[in-house]
Order: sequence, then C-alpha cells, then structure tokens
Amino acid sequence: MASTSKLSIKCQTKSISLPCRSHPISFEIEELLNKIKTTAAEAASADTICSGLSQLSRLYKCMDDLLTSSTTQVLMSREQNKNWVDELADESVRFLDICGSIRDMLSEIKGHNRELLSALRRRKGEMSFENCMEKYNCFRKKMKKDVKMLIGSLKQVDNMINCGGGGSVVVDSDNHQLMAVIRAVIGVSEVTILVFESLLMFFCVPVSKTHRWSLVVSKFLHKGIVACEDQQENGIGNEFERIDAALTRLCKYGVSSEMRNVQIAQCRLDRFRAQIESMEGGLDSIFRCLVRTRVSLLNIISQ
Repeated sequence: MASTSKLSIKCQTKSISLPCRSHPISFEIEELLNKIKTTAAEAASADTICSGLSQLSRLYKCMDDLLTSSTTQVLMSREQNKNWVDELADESVRFLDICGSIRDMLSEIKGHNRELLSALRRRKGEMSFENCMEKYNCFRKKMKKDVKMLIGSLKQVDNMINCGGGGSVVVDSDNHQLMAVIRAVIGVSEVTILVFESLLMFFCVPVSKTHRWSLVVSKFLHKGIVACEDQQENGIGNEFERIDAALTRLCKYGVSSEMRNVQIAQCRLDRFRAQIESMEGGLDSIFRCLVRTRVSLLNIISQ
C-alpha cells in the first residue's frame, strides 16, 4: 500500500482502464462524463446549457448509487482515508453554495425578464420601458461582478481537486472498486466545474454592446424597412446578446416607433423566459443531488 496525494491519485486513475466488474455503475458514469465534456465543448447556448445541466443531474444520481453501495462505504470509511473523505464533504458544501448562488442569479434574471415583458405589453409610454431598461442594465453590470466572483470560487474548488489539502487515500494496486470510486469522484467534480463555468460564461456577455447587426438594422430603419426574422441574427452570439440587440433597437427608436420591433423583443424575451425556467429546473435537480451526495459522504464519515 502507498499513501498518495489527490493529484497523484488523479494521474494514476486516468491511466488505468477500469474493468466494468469494478462496479456496475462505473461504465454509466464514464459514459456520462464523456457526454458532458462533449456538450461543454460545443458553443454555449441556452439549449446546450440545459442539456449539460440535465446530464450532470443524471451523473450525480449515478454517483449517489456508487457512494451508497455497501462495498464503497466500507472502502472509503477506513481510517486511513478519513481526511480524503472529509475533503470531499467540504468540496460538496462549496458546490452547494455556488449552485445556490447561480440559482439566485437565474431568479433575478427571470424577474427582470418579466418586468421588461410587462413594460412592453402595457405600452404606457417610453418612460416605463426606459426605467426597466435602466434597472436591467444595472443588474447586468452587477451580475458580471458576481459571475467573476463565482468563477473564482470554482477555481478554488478546482485547486482542491488537483492539489488536495493534505488528505490522502490508500489504495491497493489491485483494488479496482476503490480506484473506480476515486476516478468517478474526481471526474464528477471536474465536470461540475465545467458545467457551472459554461453557465456563468453564458451570462457574462457585454452589456449594451454595439453589434454589427445593429448597424445593419439602423440602415434598414433609415430606409423604412425592418429586417425582423430571427434567423437573420443567428450570427450574434447567444440568446442574451440577441435580446440585447432587440432591446437596444427599442431604446434607440422607441417602443412606439415600430410595432414589429416590439414583437421581436417580446418573442425573444418569452422564449428566453422558458429557457431560464428550464435552467432553473436543472439547477434545482443538481442542488438536490448535491445534498444527497453530501449526506452520503457524512454517512461514510460517521461509520
């Protein structure tokens, strides 16, 4: 037996081809890890974010099955592995805090989305819409700072995973079951960071940025023509930026200048509200999974 740091374990497990007999759930975990990495490599959009959150939730459910296995609990509860399990429990708290903060951010986004839609539907004058836009832009600037802080927190967790805090785990060279658990734990933590970072970067688009498309729209409007099909703006980043383009147009020409502009903004805000609700559902599921994971780790510690 040899005591190794978490970083050393990581290096070892990545070079090991784990047999499926180590645990029936190991293969499913490996498959989900690969799927999530593939999804995260795609261009960030609301759909890919929702897909990543759904896959991560499934992964945590598999992870919980692994951690609640009697064999796993016996292996991880050994005295020589206590510090390592303690670190995992601490890591789970950090993920819970970050997940909770992202959920709060989504709730605020949905609230501002609702206010903007309400202002556009009431059509009670420019001032109501301008007030909503002013609050929305202030929130977006604050959100960018919050995103930066949360990404910093994720980097701290990443350092815990890669460098460890002094905890170690003892592994027999032929103990495939424990090696499978180690590999799964590290893999799940890594892709959790990946998915959360992708979601946060999705939010972190420039506020009121002038887009190339805005210049094209200005020319069309000057000629009295409004180019309004969504597919014509597909080249503008993600959904946040497309909403920005529509809202910026309204700020420039007024909510009463062209009904079609209002309809475009309403359509995009409505669609984004549904996507935000889907993200909220995904994060709620992950939050519950993180709670179960923490309970499982605490049960192991208490043995």
